[in-house]
Amino acid sequence: MDYTKLIKEVGRGKNHACDLDREQSLALYREMLAGEVPDLQLGGLLIALRIKGESEEEMLGFYQAMEEQVMQLQAPADRPMPIVIPTYNGARKQANLTPLLAMLLSKLGFPVLVHGVDEDPTRITSAEIFRQLGVEAAQSQQQAQQQLDAGQQPVFVPVSLLCPPMDKQLALRWQMGVRNSAHTLAKLITPFGKQDVLRLSSVSHPEYIQKVSSFFRQVEGRALLSQGTEGEVYANPQRCPAIYLLANGEQQVLADKQEFTDVDLPDSKDVATTVAFTNACLRGERAIPQALINQIICCLVGAGVSPDMAEARMIIEQVF
Repeated sequence: MDYTKLIKEVGRGKNHACDLDREQSLALYREMLAGEVPDLQLGGLLIALRIKGESEEEMLGFYQAMEEQVMQLQAPADRPMPIVIPTYNGARKQANLTPLLAMLLSKLGFPVLVHGVDEDPTRITSAEIFRQLGVEAAQSQQQAQQQLDAGQQPVFVPVSLLCPPMDKQLALRWQMGVRNSAHTLAKLITPFGKQDVLRLSSVSHPEYIQKVSSFFRQVEGRALLSQGTEGEVYANPQRCPAIYLLANGEQQVLADKQEFTDVDLPDSKDVATTVAFTNACLRGERAIPQALINQIICCLVGAGVSPDMAEARMIIEQVF
């Protein structure tokens, strides 16, 4: 490909840059993931795309190229629809409750697959918390499938195993100083291909809800979408966002925005404190934040286990 010409197209600044079409985007990202783009041009393209912002057609092309590189798994038979949870941000200011959400969903009988980074020098990752909870990262496709079929706890698959080329793209952040397209794309990964699956997805700002909703319609995906907590998908325990179900090309609100006071939360974001809080919630010794309960109720509806929120709430009350 003529990378210089492509940089001229996308690199003219936020107001004058042109978008690539889907075929161009697919071809370009295939070469990016294959490591065929020279470092100088790769850096120029990534920075230009970050400044311009990826168009819908570009994201769809990039996503298709990424899908071709993702490890594939089979949903367990005679079990509810799998739930896929991305975790790429971790804890910056408050405790990371993504592992707690995953453990609670697993307790309800869902096959739960969590994917994300192994480590982040600036934040507390879910991988660190999972290790202390006794959930070891899968080391191979076969092991991930075995863990998924066993169904005893969530399965954590590091992105380095799930999609090695994306792991390399994500790691460029530490050389370039800023995130790139991979940080958005990685959160959309599903290893189940076209199989029925419920993805948990989040946005950083409410105005992106419609953009992400449009993406899931285009790829015919099913997802629960909400505003994230420091980039993680779990519902903010004090300011639970509105939660949307995206399915069958339609968008509906399952839960309205809600604020909570006097919430029992960890008093620190460190691993030991978060693990102790998670275990206490699982044992029923501390109250599960209502925002997470609301999110789990939405998962029951989104995955088709319950026909409506009222019945899902009754199930949750019996279990938790």
